[in-house]
Amino acid sequence: MKNKYLVFTDLDGTLLDHENYDFSEAQEALDYLKSQSIPLILSTSKTFAEVVQLQEKLSMREPFIVENGAGIFIPSECVLAESLSFKEDWIKVSHASSYIELRLFFTAMQREFPIKGFGDMGVSEVSFLTGLDEDAAVNAMKRDFTEPFIIEDEKFVDDLKSKANANGFNIVKGGRFFHLISLNQDKSNAMMQLTHMYDEYFNCSHTKIALGDSANDFKMLETSDIGVLIPLFDGSYSTQTLKNVQKAKFPGPKGWNQAIKEIFNA
Repeated sequence: MKNKYLVFTDLDGTLLDHENYDFSEAQEALDYLKSQSIPLILSTSKTFAEVVQLQEKLSMREPFIVENGAGIFIPSECVLAESLSFKEDWIKVSHASSYIELRLFFTAMQREFPIKGFGDMGVSEVSFLTGLDEDAAVNAMKRDFTEPFIIEDEKFVDDLKSKANANGFNIVKGGRFFHLISLNQDKSNAMMQLTHMYDEYFNCSHTKIALGDSANDFKMLETSDIGVLIPLFDGSYSTQTLKNVQKAKFPGPKGWNQAIKEIFNA
């Protein structure tokens, strides 16, 4: 039986350039995956609205993982949705807390910690901090499950994380922001859940390939069958301690492109 693969990828700083969000340097590998009918599953801290828009630019409609593993969205025409008699355009799978639950906790923590989340910001401030234009910033603010935030002094992060854990939440660090998320929610768990769906449908095991550059990707990389750590935009790596994980030679989409081509000898 021919090997079946699933490719899970982070976006910012990985498939997308850190500065301008461009993916053109990855086009060769993107075309290869499409030609081989290998699902490319975007796994990101971005929102549903952002990923749907990006998939249109990538000319694809595949399942994807949003907000650091909080939700999985499956297009109605995907084979995974064949067993459903009632189909929406996108089918949501999630066990995470709602955004309003996170915001209530976050607001309480603002009495003790110098933190500011997307829910406290206007569109222009989110646009400035992310480098997105204002229309894209609006999509980034359409949160369902998590709250990106900045903190004035990172020495408070451990204490904030302890209080979050005690209340059923967690703190993870992404490329630009910290994120308040539900406890036991991460990209790795979502990757395993989605892989199980594919394994069940096709009655075979899929090889999981995962690519990412930041701390919120580490567990996904380590629990995949082939993990690739992409360098940060300055050429350094965000960790040196991951086990059984390859290192791409270049940051962003250039490194992503080369890594995919080497894995598949394309």
